Amino acid sequence: MSNAVARMTGWLLSAPVLRSSAWGGSGVVNWLIPGAPPGRDYDGLYPEIGGYYLQFLAVAASESHRPGSIEPSIARETAARVVAWLDKCGPDGDPPTLQHRDMTQSDWRNKCLFVFDLAMIVRGLAAIDARLPGQTPPTLIPRYVRSAAGLVSNGRLASHRVRAGALANSIPAKWSTQPGVHHIKAAAALRGVGDAALAAAVEATLVDQAEALGRQGRSRLRELHPFLYLVEGWLILWGQSGDPAFLGRARDAFALVLGEVDPDTGLLPPTVGDREAAVRSDVLAQALRAGLILRRANAIEGKLAGRWVFARPRLEAALVDRISPEGGVEFDKIGRHLNVWTTLFAWQALRLSDQAETFDSRCEAASLI
Repeated sequence: MSNAVARMTGWLLSAPVLRSSAWGGSGVVNWLIPGAPPGRDYDGLYPEIGGYYLQFLAVAASESHRPGSIEPSIARETAARVVAWLDKCGPDGDPPTLQHRDMTQSDWRNKCLFVFDLAMIVRGLAAIDARLPGQTPPTLIPRYVRSAAGLVSNGRLASHRVRAGALANSIPAKWSTQPGVHHIKAAAALRGVGDAALAAAVEATLVDQAEALGRQGRSRLRELHPFLYLVEGWLILWGQSGDPAFLGRARDAFALVLGEVDPDTGLLPPTVGDREAAVRSDVLAQALRAGLILRRANAIEGKLAGRWVFARPRLEAALVDRISPEGGVEFDKIGRHLNVWTTLFAWQALRLSDQAETFDSRCEAASLI
């Protein structure tokens, strides 16, 4: 896997992925379209992915002997550019969801401010600040935390708020616009930051989602991408605290995911029961890294271990097959755009796979991008 990880590292550090912004600093694109004309080969710059990207830099700069590592000096310079952009695009802590390449274009997501996006930005800033101190202005993380703290409803994390001037009935009903399973990862990112009200909302959100999964079981599993955020959130919480209850919740939820593995291909559909050609690579990468951590933590046993032994090599092979010559990972086999968050997830998954018997499971759980 070392060569694959190295190719992805080079692509993630390349100029097409990390672009200078008119707002200052450099933003991270959401995807690239191979063969498109220059300037029209990407959709926009995405603050949420900027948070993921900072986590990637923090992880990649942490261990020089592992595949895909980055020299701390390069990580520091790159992080400074991303931090500067997050500072400029969110001067009030309320960045656009997507800075479209054509600023005259509208996107429904920019009518909303999402707590999940803010949580990923906070987590990325905190990760790079811990790994490479001095990269973030002292007011930047508190600014984004305050913005996240404003997205509390009925004592829980709300999914979003509608920005001034937008109509609530113009927002589509999607998993991202409703409180749900993905908020476990958001709560994990915001745990331990902010004031008492935010802390209480984080804990209440964790309790609610755990109880809902306990009551409803498999019916909570619909779209696998957000459900795997739930698995990741429990793993992050276990990595942070060492509490075995969090590890057990991650394992139980992951068992539901493995139940959806295609018995012929060993791959996962984007939606439960939807065996279609457009298998999402981000789902494959999320499942692979979660499974590797759970297995290393001795949390996958019995029948679950058998399912994992079947799925793991097929998930790995599918991801490697989708790495382009440039190093970006194709989102699916239909549109085939090179997706940045998918590549970040796959980079971490294949890096873990390369040292599956030696990595520290709690440390890697806490560092999940």
